[in-house]
Amino acid sequence: MRTKKAKLGKGRKIFLACVLIPTFIWFFIFFIIPFISVIYYSFTNAHMAYSDAKFVGLGQYIKAFSDSTFRIALQNTVVAAIIIVPFTIVLSILLAAGLNAVGNRMRQFLTFVYFLPSVISTVAVSLVWDWLYNKNFGLFNAILLALGFETQPFLTSASQALVCLCIVQIWAIFGYYAVILLASIRGIDRGLYEAAEIDGAGSLTRFFKITLPLIKNTILFVCIMTTTVAFMFFTPVKILTDGTPGTSTEVLLLHIMKKGIDNSDVGYASAMSIILMLIILFFSAVQWIITKERKVKPKHYKGAAL
Repeated sequence: MRTKKAKLGKGRKIFLACVLIPTFIWFFIFFIIPFISVIYYSFTNAHMAYSDAKFVGLGQYIKAFSDSTFRIALQNTVVAAIIIVPFTIVLSILLAAGLNAVGNRMRQFLTFVYFLPSVISTVAVSLVWDWLYNKNFGLFNAILLALGFETQPFLTSASQALVCLCIVQIWAIFGYYAVILLASIRGIDRGLYEAAEIDGAGSLTRFFKITLPLIKNTILFVCIMTTTVAFMFFTPVKILTDGTPGTSTEVLLLHIMKKGIDNSDVGYASAMSIILMLIILFFSAVQWIITKERKVKPKHYKGAAL
């Protein structure tokens, strides 16, 4: 009996090793080594034009904050995050609540519809929005003309382009996070809602007193993920404007790509990448601290505890 158990235990260990070792090797090669390399190069003047890289200390970081284009890119990225994050979170929560309120078949269909943009190529999505925003024959301007308004430049306007790009990003991701929030809402004990309804709590009261507190951890996850996506805003910008008009849509990831790939300045691009990572970590930590989990106290409705 012991021999049989020992063989089973040994078999499990072999199975786990076969699964985990390749995963660890992949993680080490494609994450750990590149990450360490980026940190190393950020303290050098590494350039693709020559092989020898000299240690320059914090020189590349000082260069970044003295670079006017970097400051503009940082400002544009922060503005984009301020637009993308709150709108994505609010729309995701509202959509999840709405999907939870409809019947099963309709919920399944709408979940598929709203989740679809997240699995479609971002390049393809960007090209469709390029047509929608087109000044001469785009759908949005056709609608404006039909309603008696003037056409808008959208992507060719320095004041409108960044907002237009943020709308593309929000449209592409909010359905994905709504599905995650919907799964969390569906996991809430239905008895809580029934008890609250018996005690006379309306739909809004149930939403704010039961739903939101009990999906707080999921909302925090969505906040952190959306913040990461917002600060790594790239594909729609590259496809639709490439940082233009002027530098009105120049964002950090695009600026890093231009310096690291187009200009071959590996050291400078690595330093900016580390700065971007630290910014994302900072805002994620702030969100975690603000929404730090606390013990949820029972809610009372007319003297009845839920």
